[in-house]
Amino acid sequence: MKRKDYKVLFEGQILPDFSEAEVRNNLARLFNADEQRISRLFSGKPYAVRKPVTEKEARKYEKAINKAGGQCRIMTLDGSKTLPPPDEKSTAIFAGTPLSRTPQQKSSEPFQLIRRTGRVRYLALSWIVVAIEILAYMIPDYLPMLIGAALTIQQTVSMVLGIHSLAILLTLYLVITRLHDMDRSGWLWLFLIIPVVNVLFLFWLSIGSGSEGSNSYGEQPSPPANLTRAFGIYLPLSLVVLGMAGAYLNQEQLVAWIQTLPELTSEWSGQYFPIEK
Repeated sequence: MKRKDYKVLFEGQILPDFSEAEVRNNLARLFNADEQRISRLFSGKPYAVRKPVTEKEARKYEKAINKAGGQCRIMTLDGSKTLPPPDEKSTAIFAGTPLSRTPQQKSSEPFQLIRRTGRVRYLALSWIVVAIEILAYMIPDYLPMLIGAALTIQQTVSMVLGIHSLAILLTLYLVITRLHDMDRSGWLWLFLIIPVVNVLFLFWLSIGSGSEGSNSYGEQPSPPANLTRAFGIYLPLSLVVLGMAGAYLNQEQLVAWIQTLPELTSEWSGQYFPIEK
């Protein structure tokens, strides 16, 4: 694995044939940055656009910034070494090529299927996992009525396990791509197998913000569509509000139900794991 020993610095310098306003707009689109961050870029002080990165990744950032009309430096993290800039011919090519309004950098990394999923899209797609799990629980009761025939125990178990497996695979994919959006290793999904920690881990994935602009796993995802926003923002918020209102209006019933939890748990354990006398 290549070491990430470099950082990309921008100091507000622009290439010939570009105006500062044009470069500001290009960089704002490139990094999906607000006016405050763009002002920091043009403050005259070195600003680390990205760190730590490999030399190959740093060159990709350098190329994109040059294409936007800016100039940057690639240095080691300790500042002891500066990589030479691209030759003048390459810089001239970048200066004569305006930045597209929807820049799309193609990654040169070999076959990266698992890339990035934004927070809103992650929450919206999680409802598919919920729907699959509901389907798995409903099949044993309703499928025989639909097909007009009874299923054997082996057929039911195989079908239910297959649907659960599909939900698990989709969950892993969403978790890994969400971690990539936060510029984290996908192997952190292993926290899902730790009780209690997995709940906190999923909550962190749901509220954590992704990295701005490109990162080690690809370009920043496109803004979510209105339907995705409905399922990823408004529906979860509505359920939270309804849940809090329901708990407030039914406090006595909720307390009574919590008090009966040990008894219900004991009955469930005795039903599925009977103790032989």
